[in-house]
Amino acid sequence: MADGPTDFLSQLTSPDHTLDVRPRTEPAIVLLSRACDADLDAVEGLLAGVGIRTARLNADELADTCLTVDPHRRAARLHGRWLTPTVTWIRHFAPAAIEGPGDPARIAFLRESWQAAAASLAGVSRTSLLASAPGPLAQLEFARGHGVAVPRTMVTTDPYRAFAEFGCRRLVVKAAHRHFVESEPGRLRGVFPVVVEQHTLSTGVGPPVIVQEYVEHETELRVYYVAGQLHAFRIDKGSAAALWLAPDTVGVSAVTPPPSVAAAATRLAAAMSLRYGAFDFLLRAGTPVFLEVNPDGDWRWAERKSHTTPVTAAVAAMLAALHRDAPDRQGCVQ
Repeated sequence: MADGPTDFLSQLTSPDHTLDVRPRTEPAIVLLSRACDADLDAVEGLLAGVGIRTARLNADELADTCLTVDPHRRAARLHGRWLTPTVTWIRHFAPAAIEGPGDPARIAFLRESWQAAAASLAGVSRTSLLASAPGPLAQLEFARGHGVAVPRTMVTTDPYRAFAEFGCRRLVVKAAHRHFVESEPGRLRGVFPVVVEQHTLSTGVGPPVIVQEYVEHETELRVYYVAGQLHAFRIDKGSAAALWLAPDTVGVSAVTPPPSVAAAATRLAAAMSLRYGAFDFLLRAGTPVFLEVNPDGDWRWAERKSHTTPVTAAVAAMLAALHRDAPDRQGCVQ
């Protein structure tokens, strides 16, 4: 394993690698994601329109990318220019999306190194937004502890057992980690939620999955929390996986969140220290039932279907405010 990383590091001693001497920097928002992140494309357009610079680092476009992070000066050189990162947002910067040549050890070293570099960028930034939140079960405990209803839930390798545990007719089975598996860069396979009944599910041991009681409900809501603002959409779909497998059949409409949902989302965002989060709620007899929150959940799909852009505008405004409030933004390091 040592050969790959050692050979790679030895390349950095080449005299062709020169350093700039105390160059002038410029304040910028740094966005780490993937090339297909249309959400950030739209946000960057709005920020450019008000004269705020952004720098983008995509996990699937790192070949020949030059990066230097100077923690002493709290500066970074990216794509040939020195920056003072005012805000760094790490969204879909997934290790599995990072391509590289060589044996598995060399590729693993490359991926881990870029993940460390992303953390370093966040570390020198005046403000950092990380795509992190408690795990699914911990989220439900947060909600329960703050007086928000949740479905009965377990993680198990045998979903059939949950029928006896919960005493219900239908269950929702979903991935314990992420909905997508990236076996190689750019090749995503979905592992989507399914609603099952007892007679359709066989016994047997498999990978750990999340199993929840199916909650009868009148409405499903996606609520985006953006720095204290809430933007809600009603979701009408025929199956749990329709968002991914049959998106044309999904109806989306912008709505005003009921006060109970707004209070629950705001309370949970504060409890989890989130500046941004995509919340999923069900309304059962007018009572919100919390399902989960995604700290990097996409929003452009909901805006396109509802012919609105409130989340894009709110995210751009949030980043602009954090950028303008950053200390030393005007006096860049020299």
